[in-house]
Amino acid sequence: MTPQKSSLWNLTARELLTRAASGEPTPGGGSVAAVAGALGLGLVCMALEVSARRRDAAPEVSELLRQATRHLERLKVHPDADVNAFEGYMAALALPKADDAQKAQRKEAIQAASLTATEAPLSAARDLLTALELAEQAADLSHRSIVSDVGAGTYLLEAALQATLLNVDINLGSLPEEARAEALDERQRLAAQAQEKASRIALMVATRLAP
Repeated sequence: MTPQKSSLWNLTARELLTRAASGEPTPGGGSVAAVAGALGLGLVCMALEVSARRRDAAPEVSELLRQATRHLERLKVHPDADVNAFEGYMAALALPKADDAQKAQRKEAIQAASLTATEAPLSAARDLLTALELAEQAADLSHRSIVSDVGAGTYLLEAALQATLLNVDINLGSLPEEARAEALDERQRLAAQAQEKASRIALMVATRLAP
């Protein structure tokens, strides 16, 4: 992905932190979590990159590195997608409501924006779960000298996923009942799978690091 001019990826780390700590509405929890998740997978990629250079590297390492690097491009989309979803929701709230026609149009726009603002974090969480699946393979294939970075990346990925899902929670009340039930079901499934997978990876890493 090539960041656009207004992309969060074009900020320095200091600028991103300053904006996150300010009173500005963006970047908020979803976009900051998405950045953290991308960094988490970045650590997994780094561990695989270093491992692949070794003469004793398993044959599967290079292919896993290719998959992880490609998936990192998907994770890089989500910080800006979160900002765009939030701005779309705020734009819908700002629509005029002077008469019944405007009120109906505004209500329809808010519902559409709420669906987008719910799908954006669900999409991010799906990709973060896939990243955890890649991290699980990396925990087994990376060299012991750098497997701690796979563990660190895993903690970031799971935290990012769980934090991202809070953006689902905050939008559930604005959704139609059927859409709300579907979103809640997927939200709970993603959270449980991420927790289970991250716990398994942490155990794998701890076992490999044990003296």
